[in-house]
Amino acid sequence: MTLRFEAFCPDGLCPGWCFLLKGETPAEANKFEINFLCDKDDRIAFQFNTRFTESDIICNSFMANHWGKEERCSNFPFGVKEPFQIEIYSDNGYFYVYIDDTKVMQYKHRVEDLKTITKVQVVNDVNISSLEITKKHYY
Repeated sequence: MTLRFEAFCPDGLCPGWCFLLKGETPAEANKFEINFLCDKDDRIAFQFNTRFTESDIICNSFMANHWGKEERCSNFPFGVKEPFQIEIYSDNGYFYVYIDDTKVMQYKHRVEDLKTITKVQVVNDVNISSLEITKKHYY
């Protein structure tokens, strides 16, 4: 695992925070992941995992030392060395994922206390051009 970015927010990243990543994948890309992690243990509240060899996006959670049921999105909008934008934000019920302003999935929270989600990281085969974490306003 090659860490590309990591940020810690002791007050919690969910709900209401927006994660915006702009980047591109290198020619030899195999996969990259965006992980929303819990603070006091090894739980992954939400993993967004792109798999170039399968042309698939897989989302899941790691809780109580086990991976949960995978949720797959077969709409794979990523191309090698093509720029993209991923926006992930959370309300009280779901993570919402947009790629290049198109909603590709929503993922129901599997962590009860959302304030324990305090870290986000980006790993593996991605070149980051910009990354922003901001509070999203709901109407």
